[in-house]
Amino acid sequence: MNTSTVQADETAAGTPKYYEMDGALRANANRAWLLAFLTIPVALVAIGFAIFVRMQPPTVIRIGPNGDASVLGKPAKGAVSDLATGGTDEFLDEAFVKRFLTSYLNYSPADVDDHWASSLNMMTRNLRAYTLKAMGDDDTRGKIDDGQIQSVFHLREIDAVSGEPLTYLVYGVKDVHHLSNGNETTDHFVNEYRVRLIADKRSDVNPDGLWIAEYSERPIDGERRDRILNAPDATMDSDAVPDKGGQ
Repeated sequence: MNTSTVQADETAAGTPKYYEMDGALRANANRAWLLAFLTIPVALVAIGFAIFVRMQPPTVIRIGPNGDASVLGKPAKGAVSDLATGGTDEFLDEAFVKRFLTSYLNYSPADVDDHWASSLNMMTRNLRAYTLKAMGDDDTRGKIDDGQIQSVFHLREIDAVSGEPLTYLVYGVKDVHHLSNGNETTDHFVNEYRVRLIADKRSDVNPDGLWIAEYSERPIDGERRDRILNAPDATMDSDAVPDKGGQ
């Protein structure tokens, strides 16, 4: 046997059989297909998560009057929140009370009808009926025309009543100007106003979701009266000159 024949036999013995090479290629192809199929659900989950994140509204953080932060649309732990119902925001509740008193207690013979119509429409039906009857029995509207009465209200303080939801005590000065025998007289009434609200579903008729359920006033005397009479308005701007009213 010559040298070339021996080398050829050794080379043939060291080369894998064709079927072994084909099997290895098929095994690698199967592993590649398996990996490809495994990545499909991962890709679908990633796409679904991206769509879910894009559909979520942006996070809006509200800073309350006391410096506490809350995420809008997410009620605090243990709290029940419904954006379609009024009475869930203390700032808006106070603003509703202020708007009612400003409309109800500021008037002149020329605009009293508009002011009182707006105020009465903020009341519940039973309180509205009671108020209209009291006005009619006292002929309040006729007295305003006869005495050319003008009323200017100055809000001094507003406080929520502890333990009574949506109930506020408001302290203010009502300056009433009227004519008597050709002479103008000005009376300064320092009163405590008690206002209780009731929450309702927001609607086109009542976008605030609030009604005035109870309203009353009583005079204040003594040192408390003098302090309120000389205090600045609670609703004035910080840069404005204090309007103390009743002076």
